[in-house]
Amino acid sequence: MPAEQAHAIHDRLTRAARGLQCPTETRTLGQLRADVFTDLLLHAGMQTGPAAGIRPEIALTVPVFTLMGLDEEPATLDGYGPIPADAARTLCEGAASFYRILTHPETGTTLSYGKTVYRPPADLARAVRHRDTTCTGPGCLVPAKDCDLDHTIDYHANGGHGRTDYANLGPRCRSDHRLKSLAGWKVTQTRPGEFTTTTPGNQTYTTTPGDTGAGAPAFTDRVLNALPKSFRRRLKRKQPPPPEPADEDKEPPF
Repeated sequence: MPAEQAHAIHDRLTRAARGLQCPTETRTLGQLRADVFTDLLLHAGMQTGPAAGIRPEIALTVPVFTLMGLDEEPATLDGYGPIPADAARTLCEGAASFYRILTHPETGTTLSYGKTVYRPPADLARAVRHRDTTCTGPGCLVPAKDCDLDHTIDYHANGGHGRTDYANLGPRCRSDHRLKSLAGWKVTQTRPGEFTTTTPGNQTYTTTPGDTGAGAPAFTDRVLNALPKSFRRRLKRKQPPPPEPADEDKEPPF
């Protein structure tokens, strides 16, 4: 920023900090200046100005035993990392609300944020895209990384009440997403990763996790011959059975 603005800001913070000094104040001038700066950013200008009505919000994940004071496992401040257990408990004392978050018992991946957030956080998005490697539209092979993460049951549109969780999300390319949202195509997710799409003409198509419609991968003989025999048997493309002869070509039974 321009030098005159920087010096004016520093001067205002310094004068405000000096006004707080007294015989019982233990904070240094620098600490008082930092606290005044924090207070101005978090609380001033709520009624008027460019920040009017914008209140700070942070996301803090706290293990339940830490919150109860039974453990000292650190909490995680979203966008920063671990913070001490006592600092987390202090923040939670003044929290306006709490959200229950379901995590995978082994990997710790968040599987559900319920109705607390619309946009899937990174760990949940990564888990869904790992499960469904391509667009879940019938016959579509757009990679999941290039797709929208669509709420199968709408989150808010059309009176939707869908949750942001592992069983209600799936990658949908922009074209298939628009067919679902604007063109009357209906999508259900019978189990995580299994999608049934119904067209306006009442045709139904079902896709399952990893179902790209391309069949088993094909390998050249050079690659197959370099593998152990058990692998070759499993990976070698099976020859289709010979076609049944037409009725007129069949030998009569007598």
